[in-house]
Amino acid sequence: MILNISVTECRRELTHLQIGMTRDRLTVPTLRRDYAPKWFENPREWRWEVDTEAGMGLQMYVNKYSEVATSEPWKDIELYFKRDDVANGESSGALLYPSKRPTLNTAAMASASEALAGWFCEYRYGWSFVDRPRTVSPDIVFQDSANDRIALVEVKSSSLRRNIAGRMTTDMIDLLRILAFTKYLKPSRYCAALIMVQLVGVSDINLTSLVLEE
Repeated sequence: MILNISVTECRRELTHLQIGMTRDRLTVPTLRRDYAPKWFENPREWRWEVDTEAGMGLQMYVNKYSEVATSEPWKDIELYFKRDDVANGESSGALLYPSKRPTLNTAAMASASEALAGWFCEYRYGWSFVDRPRTVSPDIVFQDSANDRIALVEVKSSSLRRNIAGRMTTDMIDLLRILAFTKYLKPSRYCAALIMVQLVGVSDINLTSLVLEE
């Protein structure tokens, strides 16, 4: 299957001030109001086509980057859209599937999103995989060999919504707070990345990448 991915990239400067503002709940609203909107200014938009069966296939990235052990999560996503079409009366199949609207398998969506995010970071930024922490944030740790910097990557999946910047701002602040409270980290050696994956259709995806770096 060929996935048509609409990519929106935002890369902005990350300052010590912004990191420090996440330490105190009283300064977080100021960070959100005065600084966060600039993170999303002048994004770069382009299209990325992914062949899920090329090379080792999407499953290789699922095995590499997903926290949950899953097999062929895109099959569950295909089934979701197939049943949704039936529920909307757009295709025949009432004898095969119940008529009620289905719920997307969240484990499959999370696994597919993490796989695509890891694939994207390798393909787009040339980052090398370091670790996949379990049950904690960030989701993935990469090494940026170009400048010997560590990239902390958080992956989120979401249904389509208008206020994508608001959701990503909240998630990015949470990621920056990890930097703020880890005293042994030197911010200049790290960058924070948040990747949001949204399903539009069975083969159409919106991927938004927000990278903050010094």
